[in-house]
Amino acid sequence: METIAGEFAGGAYFLCAERNGRRPVVFASSEGEGGLLADDLAEALEIVIGLEWRDCLTFSGGGDVEVMQVSARHLQRSREKNNPGIDDEADQVAAALSLSVVPVADLVVRLHAAASKTEPDYVVADGYGQEYDPPFGEYVEPRHGGRR
Repeated sequence: METIAGEFAGGAYFLCAERNGRRPVVFASSEGEGGLLADDLAEALEIVIGLEWRDCLTFSGGGDVEVMQVSARHLQRSREKNNPGIDDEADQVAAALSLSVVPVADLVVRLHAAASKTEPDYVVADGYGQEYDPPFGEYVEPRHGGRR
């Protein structure tokens, strides 16, 4: 894997070896969660730009795509409320990178499909061989406290 970026909380993004003409992107958090984010860099960037993807995974009910859709809608409303104009800025970033602006619901489907393929080929491990936790969190919809 090749490190391509980091994020403010200490996580990192990695490009994997080419498969079927594409280089998958894996994310590893500083909290010990990790997995496949997308099948290639363009899809990963579209997800990062257009979706509160980490929270969407955290509030996925263990990987239930319907729970992820509900969470994504709530997170999108919160994102727009707390950051007026962020959607316009995201559109500008996507255009500058020649990426598509993908509807949130479609991004959730993509994210779910990728994260579901984490095992067995994209399991993240530290330098000691300790495997990271899978990308799907057990919590449900964030506005209700997230706990079942």
